[in-house]
Amino acid sequence: MARRRAFIFVLATFAISLSAWWTLAGLVRSGITSFGQPLFMTLYLLGGFSPTIAAYVSVAKTRDEGTLAEYHNRLFRWRVNPLWFVLAFGLPFALAFAAISMGGRLDPQVLDRIDVKPWSQVVPLFVTMIIGGGLEELGWRGVAQPELERRISRPAATLLVGLVWALWHFPLFSIPGVGQYQGNFPLFALSTVGLGFILAWIYARTGSILLCIIFHAAANTASAMGLSVPADLTGPVVADGVLKLVLGVALVLADRRPQGAEG
Repeated sequence: MARRRAFIFVLATFAISLSAWWTLAGLVRSGITSFGQPLFMTLYLLGGFSPTIAAYVSVAKTRDEGTLAEYHNRLFRWRVNPLWFVLAFGLPFALAFAAISMGGRLDPQVLDRIDVKPWSQVVPLFVTMIIGGGLEELGWRGVAQPELERRISRPAATLLVGLVWALWHFPLFSIPGVGQYQGNFPLFALSTVGLGFILAWIYARTGSILLCIIFHAAANTASAMGLSVPADLTGPVVADGVLKLVLGVALVLADRRPQGAEG
């Protein structure tokens, strides 16, 4: 069994997110609120910040398993090889271009339907996506991943965290107005688990939650820029998810360095 910190983190994360998002789904379907309105955005963001909130709750409740100072040391760890920052920001864009290229070979519609925003929007979007996604890493890689690795192997821990991370998003598929609404959850989960393996590798090599935040925000930025395979083209979307999963699993299995060792 994992230690108390992981249990508290998962319990608090789902308690907050399910309460906020299922309530929001009901309110939207009743016509009480809609995307962009204060009530909608409050509940939507509360659920989105649940891993961040739960991370601090779990650390505060388990000081015997690691102090807040130790947690912050991992959160703000920036003294790593500078190439890790390049990789954390650039790899999501490289994966996006690779997925589009592969998808275009499977279905010509992919290239016809790609509509990339002006590159001047990359920095503003990236800053936004640190809040709109990146801060989740305070919990998923900052708490869940290392705590599970104390009890089970890194590949097994990564798979479990990835599946729980994907499941956490499930209520969003029932909320009109958000990006996941009425999407294909199994394909979303495939991609999410793949990204989870890449993030686990980054964290294992650097011990830096900060780098995981950068990678996560960059991945969301690439998608927001329009660098993504159209969701209704099943074949290319499957190929995208498989690409991430194969790369992530290969990186985790090939690297045997102790967690937190700088590359």
